[in-house]
Amino acid sequence: MIYSTPNHDVLRRFKDMEFAWNAQKNKMSDIKGKENEQERKGLIRNKDIDLSKTHLNYDLVESNFNLYQRIKKRVEKVRENSRIQKNSVVDVSNIITLNKEQFEEWGEDKSKEYFREVYNYFCDEFGKENVVSAKVHMDETTPHMHLHFVPIKDGKLQCRSVLNQSRFNKVHSNAPKYLQEKGFKVVRGNGKTKERGNIDNIHEYKKEIENILLNELENLKIDLEAHRGALNEILDLEHLEYKKTLLTGEIKLKNDIFDSMVSTIKSLTVENNDLKENLKSKDKKIEKIKNELKSMDFKLTEKEYLISKLNKRKRDVKEELRKEYEDQLDEHMNDWFKVKELQREIFKIEVENKEIKKDLVRYRNLYEQQEKIINSNPELKKLYLKSIPLEKENKNKKYSMSL
Repeated sequence: MIYSTPNHDVLRRFKDMEFAWNAQKNKMSDIKGKENEQERKGLIRNKDIDLSKTHLNYDLVESNFNLYQRIKKRVEKVRENSRIQKNSVVDVSNIITLNKEQFEEWGEDKSKEYFREVYNYFCDEFGKENVVSAKVHMDETTPHMHLHFVPIKDGKLQCRSVLNQSRFNKVHSNAPKYLQEKGFKVVRGNGKTKERGNIDNIHEYKKEIENILLNELENLKIDLEAHRGALNEILDLEHLEYKKTLLTGEIKLKNDIFDSMVSTIKSLTVENNDLKENLKSKDKKIEKIKNELKSMDFKLTEKEYLISKLNKRKRDVKEELRKEYEDQLDEHMNDWFKVKELQREIFKIEVENKEIKKDLVRYRNLYEQQEKIINSNPELKKLYLKSIPLEKENKNKKYSMSL
């Protein structure tokens, strides 16, 4: 009968914690949202957040500025003479997670020390002056740290060089080694940190998450079956040992081997219980992810409806503006024609006024000439003076007759 040894690689996963790290590249327009989430501003939708414990959260980077201001100040320091482009990556947000079981085992002090050493590693790797925030959240089910650094290299903002795939792999390998040197049992994670940018296809993202969780669950089930088979074989051997006095003695085990097997049975029993608990935890996690994905589906449908509604409103407003513009244009053209007509009338009156002025000048000159002639001849002057009263009298008579 073959004795199956336990899969130590599998068991080690439950003894040493994996280094859990996720990174995301952000533009300037993303920072306010990150800040609100990090500082618990606005509406809190995450049910895992216990606001009564929010006061326990702390930032390893001391500053009087908020996250947006810190990033802006750091970027402006290296780009004094140029504007920040809208599509420039100005921040890399990192989430480093400490699982609940490890937190309960370590306690608060050692957990804080762990986050401090992770912070120190990122400062060494990406430059302390570039690490602008390291906010530790203690008010959620799983303690974790939101660490932000500005991707600067050679005095320039260049995320592609600072955080490429090679650098991702380097951090995955070197961070656990650094933490091991500091006394923490941390190993490299099985999966690679996936750079999470803007999710273009939510359905592909959902499918990918489900596949990862299902594969992990399937692997755990396989490991559990392997341990169960090994345990059954050992139990069979133990049964044979108990019955050896009834047999011919052909099947005989040494005491030290038997003791070792009994010890292994106990160990495997504990490990099997651990595996079962982890299976339950994974099942709960999958159910939680499925619920979150359903919620994302609903939100996506709601957003698509809102976008459709906004597009319709946009078309309606555009049509209203077009009609209003045409009406105003017609009104403006009517006013323009009226103004032109008035200008022609004014021009005509001005021409007539000029003619009248010319006539007045001619009459004035004629009058002055007549006056000189009359004044030069006394007889004519007398006759002129006599004619004035008669002329007035005639005018009065004409006026009386008209009445």
